[in-house]
Parts: sequence; structure tokens; C-alpha cells
Amino acid sequence: MLAALDLFAGAGGFSLGLRKAGINVVGAIELDRFAAETYRTNFPGATVYEVALETRSSRWLKTKFSGVDIIAGGPPCQGFSVAGPSQYRILDARNSLVLEMARVIKVIRPKFAVLENVKGILSGKISSARLALDAYIEMLHEAGYHSKIVRLQAANFGVPQLRERVFVLSTIGAAHLLDANAASLTKTRGTHITSGECFSDLPPVSLIAENNALAPYSRPPQNAFQKNIRLSSPGVMNHIPMKHTARILARLRTLGHGESMRDVSKEFGQRRRNSSELDAGQRFKMNCTRIDPDKPSLSVPANFQTIHVHPFEDRMLTAREGARLQGFPDAFKFCGPRTLMSRKLLEREGRQDEIGLSQYNQIGNAVPPPLGRAIGQAFLRCETR
Repeated sequence: MLAALDLFAGAGGFSLGLRKAGINVVGAIELDRFAAETYRTNFPGATVYEVALETRSSRWLKTKFSGVDIIAGGPPCQGFSVAGPSQYRILDARNSLVLEMARVIKVIRPKFAVLENVKGILSGKISSARLALDAYIEMLHEAGYHSKIVRLQAANFGVPQLRERVFVLSTIGAAHLLDANAASLTKTRGTHITSGECFSDLPPVSLIAENNALAPYSRPPQNAFQKNIRLSSPGVMNHIPMKHTARILARLRTLGHGESMRDVSKEFGQRRRNSSELDAGQRFKMNCTRIDPDKPSLSVPANFQTIHVHPFEDRMLTAREGARLQGFPDAFKFCGPRTLMSRKLLEREGRQDEIGLSQYNQIGNAVPPPLGRAIGQAFLRCETR
């Protein structure tokens, strides 16, 4: 059985997918304490190192992970996202972490490696003159690796959301096998799963306790997706609803399927910060988008708690609903605080010890497990031929 290491592991979406493909995930590196807690809870057989990758020496890496066959990782994407600093032509220091991943691969020399990120990484830079992916692939090429870039749509792999991501698959073995399997991943697949098919069996949030206790299912599974997502889970966790102000509830009631802040009337627009005055300039953001139950959801980002509105109820999604849209099984438990105030606010108030990734952040940042599984299966096909 191939053994894998997950870098920038987060909650463990990539690891779960690899494990479902039949790969033994032996370790993970994840700096955030709340995400690391989630990972440990769901992967008791793997060792989690709560450290910054760039602080680990080659000696340490060899000691801990020598013999690993696969390295997978999704370096922080904020610097490459169209909603991040790149839109202002600002280089994010975190962009250079793709080279840290390349360094680890060069040190450990696994048979396979895979890097995942947002589409913006295709044009993202680590300096004013150097593209991040060019530098990453060049480093691996110097170490004898052949790499292939693919863009994959999560909805084509049974994930009920439209989420396109970039994957860089690399091998130190047979390049032609990697190319062939990479090409097979991009082929069009079956019918997409809708958000209505994703949610219809979940219990009403009015029955959910505040202490995140396990809630029983309200009805039997209604389709193959629900039957599969419920395997080994006696009920539903992480399904606590958000509390909305009367003004937000009034706004949500006006939204039809596919409508968002850009469609509401003036009185329901956002207010200026620290003011009761309306901010007309903010009315056209995609916040508060009601999901169409007959289509896959829009992409689930780290801040989906303020973006995605339930298809039929006047509320934002629960963490569990977001997890289902990512393809996480109901048996997967998310740890840490459900939501958190902004990092800047916590720093301003001297509450640095509260900074971390909330359950919503962990879910939105994750690689959808079905995509991780498909990547793992592609590597296994390269290995067995």
C-alpha cells in the first residue's frame, strides 16, 4: 500500500480522499491548531505535526517522512485568489510556500506529488518577474520529476458544487503513464448532483441543540448521494444554525433562487461600517446568494457563512451543509469554534490566543474528498501498470 504525507493539511479533505482511494496517509503538517484538532479527531492513525513547514530542516523531514510514496498539499491560496491581494497587484508572502512544498518533495523524493490551488495560481507570482507554478515545476524538474497541470471541476466528481481547481501532478517514474491518467481525469463525467439532492434528508435546524450533540436524521436517504454521505454515521453533527438579526432575516426573505445582495432593494443593502447609513457601493457583492436547489451550489469558500443562503429556509448554511457541498461524509467531525471574529479585530483587541480557523473556514479551505480520491486512484493506476 502506498503511503502519503499531507502538507498544509487543514481539516484533511485531501487525506480523506486519498484514504478512500486505498492509500495509507501516515502523517500531516498543519500549523492551525483548530484544523489540526479536526485532523487528529478524524485520522487517529496519522501523526499530525502542528508546525510551520518553512521552519523544518531537511534533516527533520528525512527523519520523519523517509519512505513516503506520495506528497499532497494545498499551500495557502489567499495570495492567488481573485478576491485576495492579487487583485491589487500585491504579492502575498504566503505565495512562496509553494516553493516550500517543492523543497519537501526534493528532500523526501516520493514517487508522486500533487499540489492543489485556486485557478489564480496559473498567473500568480512569487516575485514581480516569476510565476509561482513555473518556479515550482522547475524545482521539481531539477530533481528529476515530470509534472502535468490539470484543471478539474469538482461537480464532475460527484461534488454538489461548481468548484474548479488547479492540480499539478508530478512523478519521478513513467511520465507517459502520468500524462495518460491526468488526461483521463479531465474527461466529462455523469450528471451533476444538485444542492436539493444534497440537503433534503437533513433534520430541521430547529431540532438541533446548541452543544453540537448528534442529531437523528429526519428521514431515510432520498438518493444515492445521501445514502453514501451517511455511511457509518448514526446522525448529524456540526449542524447548528447561525443567529440572524431581524434586518438580515428580512433581507433573506426577499431572495429568490440565484438572487443575492445585488438583487435586493435599497433598504436591504449593507450599512457602512460603524454607521446606520446604507453603503450603496457594497450592494452588488455576491453576499447572501440563495442556492438554486435544481443546480450544484456555487463554490464554497472559507467565508461561505456570509455567502450561501439555504435553498428553502431563510438562513445561511450550517457547517454541515457546507461540508456536504464539499463531499465530506456526515461521520467526519469538525472541531474548533463554529465561527470566529476577524483576525484584525482579535488582534486589535489583544485576543491573539483566539485566532485560528473556524469550522466554516476549515470546510471552505478543504480539497473536496472526492477530488482527492480521484487523484489517488490516478496515482495507483500509474503504480500498477
